[in-house]
Amino acid sequence: MFDGLILAGGQSRRMRSADTPEADKGLMPWRGEPLAAHAGRYLRAQGANRLWISANRHPDDYAAYGAVVGDDPEYTDCGPLAGVLAGLQRAQTPWLFVLPVDVLRWPDNLGARLGDAARPDRPAYARTPGGPHPLCLMLHRSLAEGLRAFLDAGGRQVQGWLRSCGAVAVDFPDADALVNLNTPEDWARWP
Repeated sequence: MFDGLILAGGQSRRMRSADTPEADKGLMPWRGEPLAAHAGRYLRAQGANRLWISANRHPDDYAAYGAVVGDDPEYTDCGPLAGVLAGLQRAQTPWLFVLPVDVLRWPDNLGARLGDAARPDRPAYARTPGGPHPLCLMLHRSLAEGLRAFLDAGGRQVQGWLRSCGAVAVDFPDADALVNLNTPEDWARWP
C-alpha cells in the first residue's frame, strides 16, 4: 500500500516565453488535459491509496487533482527534495510513490517494480537507456528524517541524497519510457 506524490512545485523556467511568462507545466494541457490530471490518473491506476500534489503555485487549480502540499518555508530553495520531504511528512501509508508532473510514457509496471526493489532504508528509482530518473521513485516514510538532515546540511542534489541512502536503480529497457517535457521542443516532439 502506498500514497502517490506528484511533484509540481517547480518554477517551469524552461517553458516560459514571451507568450507564456507564467507557465506552470503541471497545469498545461497535453492531449486535452493538464499534465497533473494524467499523472494523477496513472498513480491511481498503479494503486495509490491517496494522491498528494507538491505545488507551490496555483494550489486551488491543483486541488482538482489531489491534496495539495506546499514546501515547508524552511526549505523553499531546496528544489524537488523539499517536495519529496513534504510528501513523506504527510503520507498516510508507509510507502510513497513519487512522480514528476512533467514525466510521461510510464511503464505499466513502474509502481510494482519500484515497490519490489525498495526497502524501508533504501529507496528505488527508475533508470532507462537514456539515464536515471531519480524522481520516479518509491520510498518509505521513515526516510523523512534522513532527508531533512541532508537538506539541513546544505544538500540539494537528488542523486546525492539517493546515493547517501543506498538507493537502487530499477532498469526499464524502453528508451522512450519516462519522457520528460521540460522545454517547448520536448512538447513538440511528444504531442
